[in-house]
Formats: sequence, structure tokens, C-alpha cells
Amino acid sequence: MYISSYSHFTQLSLCRQHLSNISPGYYCQNGLRFKCKEGTYGETSALFDDNCSGFCPRGYFCPENTVHPIPCSPGSYASGGAKECTSCEVPLTVPMEIKNNMCRNDRSCCFDYDTN
Repeated sequence: MYISSYSHFTQLSLCRQHLSNISPGYYCQNGLRFKCKEGTYGETSALFDDNCSGFCPRGYFCPENTVHPIPCSPGSYASGGAKECTSCEVPLTVPMEIKNNMCRNDRSCCFDYDTN
């Protein structure tokens, strides 16, 4: 337990020296700055957790170094922690109005349209 606490304080100390370099989309560990990894986002500066601000929410995707989660396009979906959205391969005959109203947070959304 003592080593863990010491390690945590050492990490914070090293990172504090570089706070001006830890902008949104980045986090600090052991005094080094890293980009937020795919599937996570970093909305604030001076983050210390490798999950940054958290995992990308359902219906959004987060490529590496994301500051704000990006919504999936109509006709695609993403579950939590996604680095990209998955296309539903909705037929071209489905009007854009229907695609715009489809959910975007689960594979079941791909079947959430009615062509009749």
C-alpha cells in the first residue's frame, strides 16, 4: 500500500511539472504526455488517467486524441467505447428522413426502419 501511494504521488509530481503541455485530448503518466487512446475522450486539460475523461458513449465514436465524442452518422451505430461507427448498410431506398430518426447506439438500430 505504501509503494502504491508513493508511486501515485511521484506520478502526480512529475505530471504537475508539465501541466501546461497536457491539453484536452491528452493525459499524463510518469511525467510523460500521451494522446487519449481510441475509444476514449479527454474533454479537460491536465488528465492523469489513461481512460482520459472516460469511454466514448453509445451512439458516438472516439478516434485517438478525441476531445469531444463525435456522433455517428445516420444509418450507423456504435456501442460504448467505440473508435469508429459501424454502418448499418441500410438500403438506398430508405429515405434520409427515416435514416435521420434511426437510433445510433446499438446493432438493433439497423433494423429500426420501415420501408412501407
